[in-house]
Amino acid sequence: MKSREKVYLDILTQGLLIIRSAAFQGDSEQCHIEADHLHNIPELLQHLDKEELHDFYWSITRADYIQRSKPEYSCSYQNLWEELRPALPDY
Repeated sequence: MKSREKVYLDILTQGLLIIRSAAFQGDSEQCHIEADHLHNIPELLQHLDKEELHDFYWSITRADYIQRSKPEYSCSYQNLWEELRPALPDY
């Protein structure tokens, strides 16, 4: 099982690649959605012991991203979210 830290770094990397791709295609809306999804990950990495932050990411931020994002982008995170799930409480 990957560490929580490693999965968050992989999510951040994937998101930056998506932002680059969306920007190249002129899709500023998706760039905004990606940035909104990723902007708290540095704080999650700084506070790996604050379960309420990780719960918020999983329950609110991730769910909002799935709802707002285009499926061709959100599917890019599916494997990473499956790797993250065991590292989170109650999921």
